[in-house]
Amino acid sequence: MDSLLKRSSLRMDEVAARYYRDAAEMLDRAVSAGELVGGAHLAFRNDKVVHLHAAGLRDRENRRPFAPDTVVRIYSMTKPIVAVAALTLWEAGKFRLEDPVSAYIPAFAKTIALEGTGANQKKVPLKRPILVRDLFRHTSGYSYGNGDPSYSEAVVREGLIYHSREKGLPAMLPPQMTIEKGADAMARLPLLHQPGEKFTYGLSMDLLGRLVEVWSGSPLDEFVLRTITAPLGMNDTGFAVPTRARNRFASCYTGPTGKLILADAADNSPFLKGFEFLSGGGGMMSTIKDYARFCQMLIGDGSIEGRRILRLDTVRMMREDQLKGVSGPFRFGLGFAIDDTDLGEGPTAWKALRYGWGGFASTEFHLIPDAKFFQIFVQQHVPDIHETATRVFNHILKSVNRTA
Repeated sequence: MDSLLKRSSLRMDEVAARYYRDAAEMLDRAVSAGELVGGAHLAFRNDKVVHLHAAGLRDRENRRPFAPDTVVRIYSMTKPIVAVAALTLWEAGKFRLEDPVSAYIPAFAKTIALEGTGANQKKVPLKRPILVRDLFRHTSGYSYGNGDPSYSEAVVREGLIYHSREKGLPAMLPPQMTIEKGADAMARLPLLHQPGEKFTYGLSMDLLGRLVEVWSGSPLDEFVLRTITAPLGMNDTGFAVPTRARNRFASCYTGPTGKLILADAADNSPFLKGFEFLSGGGGMMSTIKDYARFCQMLIGDGSIEGRRILRLDTVRMMREDQLKGVSGPFRFGLGFAIDDTDLGEGPTAWKALRYGWGGFASTEFHLIPDAKFFQIFVQQHVPDIHETATRVFNHILKSVNRTA
């Protein structure tokens, strides 16, 4: 029997290796076709990296290759990191998820909401305050400036809008203020809807980042360094490109397949030294190898190599649907989207829960706890495009056998 199991395991390893080779070829072909300038893909299974492949260039203009240690703008993949940082404070008793935000930032006691549209629109009092839970699950009523003309005008007036480096390029630079001032400005915005009414993706995690500062007494970047990135050995991750890694930073591109143009050059990018606005929603830089350390902690239920970051029950709570009774079939936890995915193929096919998120510069990750598996894909294109990552991810998922 032991011999049979060994042969079966060997066959599964051989099948998985074929899928990994296919995935590498998919990435190579995407680079050759001009879908992306360069990128990398990582797969992790059963406590080890089982696949890692980089292709193309991180800096086309200087012919610098994309590598597993290339530093990239992860934008909204910052959100899960800040969510974990905030939950370390929750575990320490610094706040409750049902606490009103106004208990910590009094300006939110005066926040109002929009009701109706056009000539019939009016501003109304909140039926209940914005809760901390609303920030984690994006039910506060804050977007990124879209959704209603009155709201959009207020976002511009308060200076909370993302802006372009040059005319004609995507808006990839954050508001020009501290997150303390940003939070006060948010309190003056009219919410797009009543808190808890529906999912609206936007500035909620930036407000949570400011609350982390209030609860911890430290700047957000220092707290994240102390509690998450340093303990996990994520030495190339931060709200600015670490000095030691500046020669590995990627340029960012924009435009359609085959006609990609430079949007932000690595050598003189403002991301090198970071921004005054420490965006909990999208301000961090990292590498695929560093982000794998963060994912390994999550897939390990809050622990990695004997070091515990979060309690097991806290990590499980993060991946529970927090939108029950809110609106529609979309599911979201405390910092991640949640869905069910197909794994394996043929007689070995099965379904499992998957959670993860992506970023504005076309980075993406997902984790499947029941398989002890995760994948990460990074490239640098704004606004986000995910076709290559989706093809690669879906192909690799066919290799994830229930018994592997």
